[in-house]
Amino acid sequence: MAAGAVQICQIDPTRLGGVGEAIACALMARKLKLRVIPHVGDMGQLSQHLCLFYHVALGHQLEFLEYIPHLRKYFVNPAEVREGHYVVPDQPGASTSIVSEQAAESIMASGEPTQMHEGATNLGDS
Repeated sequence: MAAGAVQICQIDPTRLGGVGEAIACALMARKLKLRVIPHVGDMGQLSQHLCLFYHVALGHQLEFLEYIPHLRKYFVNPAEVREGHYVVPDQPGASTSIVSEQAAESIMASGEPTQMHEGATNLGDS
């Protein structure tokens, strides 16, 4: 980052080793005036809260959002995306509670294809 080799910082807390490391990267990106486009992949549940932190606490303008919703049906309060941005959760907690084992088995047995939800994008397809 300091050498100017990065123009866009794609922060992914699950690949960086956790929330602390993700926040450290966001702080460095803010200091060096780098754009942040979160790489949320499968763990949008965790990243939605970090995206809010990046925007509110650090002033990052998050212009794009990668969102891959294939796991959302396994969460009690799945992350919601509209027009490429997370909707602020209305339930307390980290939004990481998983549905019951019986519900998960039913979901897996249904064999439903994964569908993109309204406002969702997958930057890998663009």
